[in-house]
Amino acid sequence: MRKGNTLYYLFLPFFVVYIIFILTPVIRILTFQSFTYLVGSGTSGIWKSIYYTYLLALVVGLVSVGFSIPYVYFTSRNGSKTVKALDSLVELPIMIPHTVVGVMMLILLEPSMPLGSFIARIIPGYQFDDTFFAVIVTLLFLSSAYTIRSVQLAYARDTMKFENMARTLGLSASRSFFIVAIPIMWKSILRGLVLTWARSISEVGSLLIVAYYIFPSLVQLAGVYIYSQINSGGLSPAVASSSILILSGIVTLFAVKLLESGNDRIR
Repeated sequence: MRKGNTLYYLFLPFFVVYIIFILTPVIRILTFQSFTYLVGSGTSGIWKSIYYTYLLALVVGLVSVGFSIPYVYFTSRNGSKTVKALDSLVELPIMIPHTVVGVMMLILLEPSMPLGSFIARIIPGYQFDDTFFAVIVTLLFLSSAYTIRSVQLAYARDTMKFENMARTLGLSASRSFFIVAIPIMWKSILRGLVLTWARSISEVGSLLIVAYYIFPSLVQLAGVYIYSQINSGGLSPAVASSSILILSGIVTLFAVKLLESGNDRIR
């Protein structure tokens, strides 16, 4: 209730200030150039870059969902202190500078390195840097924590209780998980996928090291593409490409919200 709630009105300015803080730079970049200039900039190659960026980010998001579901089940059902300590490492990639992550991936998976050499013996012609594989592995390392924590929170909060109730009614562990738990958690799974997808789209630092260009197509992912535009063409083309990327992201996130609200109405 708002009426008579002093705390509600006391905290209202914090909401307003934060929204303004988020919107101000977004509005500034979207209004920096004319709409005609933005349309013309669409032929520069940014759309191809956005296509590959969104596609690879979606692959990373789907892979992270595939890992997060069994991961969350195991860690939530295991009370071992060792497992809990290891689970705390999930956020570690978030705090590592992203250029360092790029270096880590090179010395781990390059064909000249022990693990990379082992993979090369199994897969003839194996290469790591400047490949789609390098992008997916690097982004998965950096972004999968968002999906894991989103699903983990939903499962530990309420879902496990309903799953346990289903098991007392005769359902097996696997059937209760897939029939009861997964449908309850679907919004958290979707939210985790979107967070991982969005985080993957925003990545630049590690990609400058592991995949500046992706061979053989020589495509650059959006963040790297815009970085190269600043270095070669100055601010104006980079601002235009950035605006197109932001607008496409707003449209995509809005579509996801519509999908969530639509499913809520169906239920």
